[in-house]
Amino acid sequence: MSQPSSAPDFAGSALPKGFNRFAAIRSIGTSLVLNALCPYLLYRLLSPHYPAESVRPLLYSTLFPIVGFLEGLWRKRSLDAIALIALFGITTHVTVTLLSSTVTMALVLRSLTGLIIGLFFILSALVGRPLILYIARQFVQAGAPDRLAGFDRIVEIGGRRIFAIASCIWGAALMLSSAIHVALALNLPHATYLL
Repeated sequence: MSQPSSAPDFAGSALPKGFNRFAAIRSIGTSLVLNALCPYLLYRLLSPHYPAESVRPLLYSTLFPIVGFLEGLWRKRSLDAIALIALFGITTHVTVTLLSSTVTMALVLRSLTGLIIGLFFILSALVGRPLILYIARQFVQAGAPDRLAGFDRIVEIGGRRIFAIASCIWGAALMLSSAIHVALALNLPHATYLL
C-alpha cells in the first residue's frame, strides 16, 4: 500500500477537463456587452430626452449590469464572494444615482465604490481574514472539491501571509483605479465615461 503524499496532487487524473477558450471568450464578451456597450447605448439613446444633468438615463443604464448579475446568479445557483462584491457595487451605483442631483455627481460617487471595496480588502488582511484567500478557496472548491484539503494544508503551512499581501495589493489597486475613475468622471463626457 502506498503512503499518501503530504503535498497536494494538482496533476492527478481527477482534474477537471481542460480550459475551454470559447466559453471564456463568450463569457467575457457577454460581460462587455451587458456591462459596457448596452449601458452606453441606452444612455446615448435616452439622454437627449431629459434635461442635461438628469440622472434618469444613468439610472436606466444600470439595468443591464443588474440583468447580467441576475443571469450569472441564476446560472451558478449560488451567491459567491465575487457575486457579493458585484452586488455591493450595483447597489451602491443605484443608491448614489438616486441620491445625486446631477449626472456628474452620480458618476463621481459611483467611482468611489472601488475605494470602499479596496478598503475592505486591506482591512480584511489587517484583521487576519484576507478576502483573496476566501475567493481563491472558492475557485479551488468549484474547480475540483477534492483539492480543497490540499489547498487548506498549503494555507496552514504559510500561505495565509501570501493571501494577506495579495489582498493588500488588490485593495491598493482598486483604490488607485477608483481615483482614476473619479478623474475620468470629472473630465470625460458622460456617455464616453460610461463606455
